[in-house]
Amino acid sequence: MIALVRFLYPDVEVWAATRPGARARLAVRLGAHAALSSVPNVLVAEVARRVGASPLVPWSGREWLQDGPGVVYDTIGSVETVETSLRLLTTGGSLVVSGVEPPKRFELTPLYFKELRVVGSNGFGVESVRGVAKHAMLHYFDFVSAGFDLTPVITHRFPLERWDEAVLALKDAGRTGAVKVLLEPGG
Repeated sequence: MIALVRFLYPDVEVWAATRPGARARLAVRLGAHAALSSVPNVLVAEVARRVGASPLVPWSGREWLQDGPGVVYDTIGSVETVETSLRLLTTGGSLVVSGVEPPKRFELTPLYFKELRVVGSNGFGVESVRGVAKHAMLHYFDFVSAGFDLTPVITHRFPLERWDEAVLALKDAGRTGAVKVLLEPGG
């Protein structure tokens, strides 16, 4: 998501909320201007500082911003990340959710008080980019032809016969730093 936003909107400042370590370094490599903490209250405080906003403290006790970012992309889609995203957005802002987790209840108050828009995005439908509507993958091929490069997300490569090691690298991504693993035939 970071690389795509930077590719389509090179002048927009992009921050990534992530755990420290390999994924934070990858976020910066893909174009994030900063890798911020993914801890909800720490993230809200850091974004408030960066945008010069004073957090509000509603009845729930969880601070939110009236003047935060205009758009937040949530690639996780958990109760915690959606709720935190709503707390961050500016009034009238948009939350684009591309991650999916099992549904649960979460604090909706910022949604209606700040009149936010929530948009689902699966990346496999017809999308409009710069006025051209076509399947998202066809846009992707156009982006690649124009120089868009996602190969940095391939953090590990294994020959096909070592598929079991590749699976274990993904299973223990916290230790290995694996994001995407490539199996190479004949390697």
